[in-house]
Amino acid sequence: MASGSDAAARAFRLPAPTYLIVLFLAFGVAPLAFTSIAFSRDEHGSLTGPPATVGWQTLLMLVPVVAAVFIARTATFVGANGIRARALFGSRRLGWDDVRGLSIEGRNVYAVTTGGAVRLPCVHVNDLAELARASGGRLPEIADPRPKYAPSRRRRR
Repeated sequence: MASGSDAAARAFRLPAPTYLIVLFLAFGVAPLAFTSIAFSRDEHGSLTGPPATVGWQTLLMLVPVVAAVFIARTATFVGANGIRARALFGSRRLGWDDVRGLSIEGRNVYAVTTGGAVRLPCVHVNDLAELARASGGRLPEIADPRPKYAPSRRRRR
């Protein structure tokens, strides 16, 4: 087992392609944010309205901004001092003396403490071996997960 000073700190974050959600939200919200709902009919019967307006509906552009802040902020940091779980509003620091173990419920990984359990955002079951290595020997060693390959399309004989 490695000592606490030998282990490198590790950050578990959402993957970078997650920011594509922000791009899709921005393109989806922009038409709603900059058009007026005050449409009228002209002499030919077609709908007309102002081409672009800035009003209360422009606040809808905050939705992609909040999504980007959520993606950038949500993370779990594991190092020699302990575990830090960071969410959109706040952060929780757990020293290694407080951590009694890990618990897995569905797709979520929790750090079990004396006062309850704390969800570790961005940590998945496949990351448990990396989490144990980053703990510097404070968590038991876990084998790396075996990769799952797609089934072969060849017909079995």
